[in-house]
Amino acid sequence: MRNLKSPIITFGLMVIVYSAGSHAQFLDALKDTASDLVQQAEQKQAIDALKAKAGDLAQQAELTDASDLLKGTTNNPIQQTKQPEASGSQVSNQAKKSSSAGQPALESGPGNNLISFTKCAGLSLSNIMTGELGNYTFQQGFSQEKRGGMINRKPGKVNKGCILPSIYSHQVIYLEVDTKSYEALGNSNNWEMQCVKSASPSAGVVGKSEPKTEYPYKVNWLSGKDVMLHCGHNEKHVEACAEGSNSSRSGQYKKLLQARGKTMLSIYGTASTLAPAHGEKLYCQYYNKPSGKSLFAFEYLRTRS
Repeated sequence: MRNLKSPIITFGLMVIVYSAGSHAQFLDALKDTASDLVQQAEQKQAIDALKAKAGDLAQQAELTDASDLLKGTTNNPIQQTKQPEASGSQVSNQAKKSSSAGQPALESGPGNNLISFTKCAGLSLSNIMTGELGNYTFQQGFSQEKRGGMINRKPGKVNKGCILPSIYSHQVIYLEVDTKSYEALGNSNNWEMQCVKSASPSAGVVGKSEPKTEYPYKVNWLSGKDVMLHCGHNEKHVEACAEGSNSSRSGQYKKLLQARGKTMLSIYGTASTLAPAHGEKLYCQYYNKPSGKSLFAFEYLRTRS
């Protein structure tokens, strides 16, 4: 029995060393998995909303058919309406500007009366892009593979110090900030997303009466694998690509950011059933409580789906 103790102790130490070395990789994989689950849940919510809307349109079409028969006519514009497709491009289609009458416009950006509320923290914001979260394809020999990530990217720029491009529901804003300057302003507990209705900012933040899930409350919507797409894709404005699994590509993008001293942030334009029929504009700022200043601000059109 005495001779067995030494091998058992040695084996135990080896397990501990191995476990410590793989622990960080295991945590990164868990973070990516959790991020994927959150994104899938948000996309499922959008799909469910679209299905409900499609059901309403179908019911309206039936009522219109009955009305046309009574009138002796055959014109039915509702039947000619193309219903949203339940596919990987669904979220992308929802992000496109609607031509519905009465819907607020975003082209001019937030008004000066809104911007005046924001005091910029003065940090440099770089590599700004808008896009959508959806599926893309890439070639591996004769095989065409599919992955999820940030697609339909468009370069953006900062206006008036820290005002980001405006977006629609289901669109994403990506940006980078100097890591040391950002961390000097405190941890996540020192920051909060504050959103007001653009038409009535004096009413106060929507977070007072609405759950966080009804507006863009977090700045880590995307993970590294969403930004560093798999090589062989045909998406535009993609800085770099990588081979391998989602976790592997996330790790490679993390190293790329660390090499240039940057931290990535991302905001998702949340849809909400609390929005009016034609949507409403929200003005949001990422506010640092200790300094009383904001890293950035933006306006987005919140719609029901």
